[in-house]
Parts: sequence; structure tokens; C-alpha cells
Amino acid sequence: MKLVLRHLTSGLIYARSLRILPSLIGTIIPFFWQMVNLYGTLPAVLITLAILQIITVSLTAIIYPFLYLRLSFLTVYCLAVLITAIAFISWVFINVYRNHRAKFKLIKLQFSTRTALILLSHLLSNRVLSIPLSSRTTFWDIHLKPNLAGQLQTKSREEIIAAIRHDYQQAQNLMPNAVFFGCSPGSFKTLLIAAGLQESQFSILETIIPQEHARVFGVNRPFYLYVIFVT
Repeated sequence: MKLVLRHLTSGLIYARSLRILPSLIGTIIPFFWQMVNLYGTLPAVLITLAILQIITVSLTAIIYPFLYLRLSFLTVYCLAVLITAIAFISWVFINVYRNHRAKFKLIKLQFSTRTALILLSHLLSNRVLSIPLSSRTTFWDIHLKPNLAGQLQTKSREEIIAAIRHDYQQAQNLMPNAVFFGCSPGSFKTLLIAAGLQESQFSILETIIPQEHARVFGVNRPFYLYVIFVT
């Protein structure tokens, strides 16, 4: 009986459970970017909106019975939309705070989840990676900074290596036990090694994204899924 009481008091909700809201958005957004790479921007937007709609309607169906049917379904739906909006705002706040604090030179991060990484690696490469985990491991969707996207060829090899080394050191100082993942045309393996990373600190998988889709970035190279472990 004491155990039941503890589950209904101190064990009812844990502090880290507050991450559920931004994690919801952080699981969806990485799929949006890879749907863009796979199918184009318009299909990606439609697919993402459809997923958000399904989540909102499902949330409405869950909340509705708990209000003893006192509110109309439309009112509860609006409440579910509000919760989804709060989740998005909290996700944006985490991203802005983390990127502002880290002051990366080459990359920007978006808060994500292990679920997103597992599903993406299976979708794009038909593999599920073995990932070192701890209770404090966080997952981040990684992108080039907007001003560098499609313009990386304007930077020298030495500048890119120095930026990678700086960003990884910043991540080690501020974000231990983190996993970064993202997808990009062309292999950065030699650059990562030149920047001081060991091969055990990252994995690179070739994806099913058609090579010709890389032309939107100004190149014509295969797409690779990158997973970088920050220890």
C-alpha cells in the first residue's frame, strides 16, 4: 500500500517528464527535414501537417473523457492545439538557449529524441545503430548554420576543420553525454578525423536519398546520415 501511495505522490510525475512536450516536436521536425530531402518541400510540409493533425486529434480524444464531457469536442480540440503550440514554443526556446550559449561556428542544434534517431536511421539506411546511453543522454538534430547551407564550398578545408574542432570542443564543455545526428550530401569523415575526432566517436551511414536531390545544395553527391557522440 505504501508503494501505491508513493506512485500517486512523489512518483506521479518526475521533473524530467517536463521534456515530453518539446520532445514531441523534437521527434517530428527531423522527419520534416529528411522528407524535404526525399520528396521535396511541398510534400514534406503536407506530411508534417498531417502528422501534427493526427497528434492533435489524438490528444483531443485523450483529454475529452477526463473533462466528463462538460466541454464541446471543438473546445477540447482548441485546448489540444494550445498544448501543441506550447510544446512548439518550449522546443524553440530550448534550441535558442542552447545555440546562444554554445556559440557554434559551423552548426546549429535542434532538440530531438532517441526515437527520431532510431526511426530515421531505419528509414534512411535500414539500420538501427547501437548508441551509448546514460540517464542524462540528450539527442540533437544537427544542421549547418543557415548562412552556410549550400555555401560550404566557399570555405577552405582548413577553415572547416577549425570550425568542426571548435564546435566539438564547445559541445564537450557544455553538453557531455549528447548525441548529434543529421543528414547531409557528401562525406565529412576525413574532415572529422582531421579535426581530432576518433572513428569511435561518430558513425556515418549512406542513405537512400537520391544523389541528384543534392543539386539543391549546389552539389551532386550521395547523402549520408551522421551520428556524433559527445563524451
